[in-house]
Amino acid sequence: MSIDELNKIIAVKKMDLEECEQELNNRYYPSIVRMAMMNYISVLQEQLDKYNNDHINL
Repeated sequence: MSIDELNKIIAVKKMDLEECEQELNNRYYPSIVRMAMMNYISVLQEQLDKYNNDHINL
């Protein structure tokens, strides 16, 4: 994977994470949906941490 591809992936995941967090904080969702969104947010955060660590090592 090239650095440009990695940067694009990171940018999309960051935007998705910001949108999910904003939606979760600004709208009402049933608890099961909130749990799924919180899980997705934590997965995105873990992936971003991994990508950022890999990016440093390139």
